[in-house]
Parts: sequence; C-alpha cells; structure tokens
Amino acid sequence: MNTKFSEYFRENFFPDESDLNVFLNSLSKNLTKTLRVNTNKISVPDLKKRLEKQNYILKPTFQPNVFYVDRTADFDEYERRLGFTLEHLLGYFYIQELGASSSVHYLSEGKIDKSEYLILDMASSPGWKTTQLSEHYPNSFIVANEFDRNRTAQLICNVERMGSDNIWICNYNWQFIGRLTETFDRVLLDAPCSGEWIGFKSIEALKFWNLKNVKKIADLQKKLFESWLNSLKVWWEMLYSTCTMNKLENEWVVAWILEKHPDSFEIVFEKRFWPHVDETWGFFVCRIRKLKPIDYKFTDKEELPNRGIERLSKSEQKTFEDFLTYSGADVSDHEIFRYSNEVLAVKKSDALKEVSKRLYFFRLWKKIGKIDKNSFEPSYYFGRDFEMPKLEKYQIDSQEELDRYLRWMEIWIEVPKWLKRIVYDDIVIWIWDVGENGTIKNYFPKIWMRK
Repeated sequence: MNTKFSEYFRENFFPDESDLNVFLNSLSKNLTKTLRVNTNKISVPDLKKRLEKQNYILKPTFQPNVFYVDRTADFDEYERRLGFTLEHLLGYFYIQELGASSSVHYLSEGKIDKSEYLILDMASSPGWKTTQLSEHYPNSFIVANEFDRNRTAQLICNVERMGSDNIWICNYNWQFIGRLTETFDRVLLDAPCSGEWIGFKSIEALKFWNLKNVKKIADLQKKLFESWLNSLKVWWEMLYSTCTMNKLENEWVVAWILEKHPDSFEIVFEKRFWPHVDETWGFFVCRIRKLKPIDYKFTDKEELPNRGIERLSKSEQKTFEDFLTYSGADVSDHEIFRYSNEVLAVKKSDALKEVSKRLYFFRLWKKIGKIDKNSFEPSYYFGRDFEMPKLEKYQIDSQEELDRYLRWMEIWIEVPKWLKRIVYDDIVIWIWDVGENGTIKNYFPKIWMRK
C-alpha cells in the first residue's frame, strides 16, 4: 500500500489504526455487480421477470431503479454473461456501479420528473450518467458535453444502445461552457478526478497516488465548478460528484468556490460513499442551489451554427409519409430533419430551439433511416424504437436461432419477402428486407454482437 495514501486518510479520517485497516482492506474487495433499469424502455417488474427467467437474481438497493444482480448456478449453454443478454443489447438496462449511479439519483431526488428542462451534463463520457439523466428527466433536453473528443465514441455507443432520444452531444472546453451565463435549469458535473475508486480493481493502481497530483486535479475541478455555476440559472440546482474520497477534490473545491463567490449558493445535500460502509466505490456527491449570479469573467466567442440540418423536401416528406402509412409507425412526438441523405428524428422540445443557436452539436439523435431513389430505408433504430403494427411478424422460437442472429450471422432462408418484424419473447429486435437469394441481411449493430 502507498504510505502517502494511507497516511493522508489516517490524518484526515481514520486516526484509529483498526478503522484505518478496515478501510484499506475494503479497497481490494470485489463489489457486488449492480444494474440500472432503463425505465424509458421497460418497467422494473417486467425487466426483473425477464432476467429471472434467465436465472439472474435481482435484489433492491437504496435506489428504486438500481439492483444488485447475481446468478444462480443452473443455466444452459446459450445463456451468456449479463452484458450479452438480449435485454442489455437492446438497452433495457445499464451495468452501473451503485455509488456512481447516485449522482443523478440525488440530483433528481430519486424521482422521475416529467417536466421539461434544459439540462447540462458537463463531462458526459462514457454516458452512464447521461443516459440516466434521460431516464429521470424523460421530457427534458439534455446537452451532453465531453471535453475530450477521443472519449466521445463510447458516449455515442451507449446513448445509441439505450435509445436516449433527448440527448445531443457537443465537444467544448470548460471555458466555452462558462460563457453560457444562466442558461441551464439543471447541471451535472461528474468531474475528472484522481480516481481513488480504482483500488477495488487493483490496489496497485494507488501506488502512484500523491498530494501533488491531487492538488493539480483539484485546481482543474475548481475551474470546471466555477464555469458550471455560471451556466446555471439562479434558484436552480446542480450536482457535483467525484469518484474520490479525499477532501481536496470534494469539500475543499466546494468551499473554495463559495469563498470566491460568497453567498452565491447553498448546499442542499452532501454525502461521501465509503467502500467499507456503503459497499460501493469511493464516491462523493454535493447538490447545491444557486442563490444569485456570480461575477464570472470571460471573452465572448461566436460559435459555428449547426449547418447541413434541413427539413425534408416536399418529395422526401411524401416518401417518408408513405412509409409511415405502410408500416403504421407514429413519429408525431418527434421532429423530422435531413442531414445529407440520413433522416433524423428529434424529440420535440421548446428548450432545444434556443440552445441550438448557441451550441454546435456534432451528434444528432436519432438516425432513423435514409431516403434514396424515392424510397425510405429504415435503420435498426427505427425498427427498435418505433411501433410498426401493420408489419407482419417473424417469430424466433429458439435460443439457438437468436444466438446466431446476435452473432451477426445471415440466417433464415425461404421467408416471405419485403419488410417483416423479427420478434423474440415479445421483443421486436429488428425488421428485415430479404435478399435475392432469400437470406435476410442482418442489420443488428456489429459493435453489440455476441462474441
């Protein structure tokens, strides 16, 4: 164990040697796996029922939509680990650590709020909290900002898998976000940190821990917090969190901002998660309410508009409406746009209109298909997320056949041509168009296929 790490926690939290040892020993213990139910797609009872049929055991946590998950010993050869179940691949749940899922839980007070807000997720990759925001605020518009462009691929993948259609992604530094004075109704900053939580994966990872690095990271967190505070509307709330346990990155960051901007906010809730007490990662959350504007200095900068996004032409609109009539799909709660030859469905929101003039979004949701040669070809996401009651069903009857499909194989020969819905255990997986040789082309995303 890193002596600098253990001495810091002895001096600041655990002067008693036995208490310190209990804490240090807990860092290397395995945590019970937890999952979060995507209530935008399935109810908690329905998901529990589906997973229990596959010999998974779900037990409650302090959050109503997050569960401990374990598995019975009796399972057959076609059952895979949790991440390769059909329900996970279709975005019915997210495998997420309990402490890490607490940020959104405490920001929303554990409730599903159907009001319409404009919400900022300040450092959003890999997307577990972003998609969780979408579940707790299903009618809001969520700006998912990620500082590091290299981390956005994983964010995009998770947002697509979870089917979160009220999220748009942008890529700005903290200085630019700070220019958006009093724009957002809610803000979440799960800040970059020293990552003390990593101890449960490998205690050796803590050997590089030192106060110099912690202080350097805390300086960045102060800048993020300040810009984040400026972007929040007065009387509204935000939540600051880190996956660390030291005071420098947590209470001291909050205290520094309050000292620089006296009486600008009040602390509504604060909690530190300890591995040996809460059986979670080391984690810290602080929810605050903004009381008055702050004196935040910045140089204004004009942003690029969202170019290339257009309404469908009259002929394209007719082509699209013909498909809706044919399939029976209802997209009335979405606005339809075109970007190049791709058709985009954007959930209707008044909050979107103003912010789209001030931010450039490089990822727009959701891509539902393409218009080419006077025909509309639906994407996988259209087949998954929109009901098409007029299309006939093709029922997959066995785990073997489903397994082949999820391994991205071309299967099913001598079936009726034209679009059909593929269904397994009452879940619409996809629609198909049969090829010339009678084989169905598999549109299931390769990135999610079973290994």
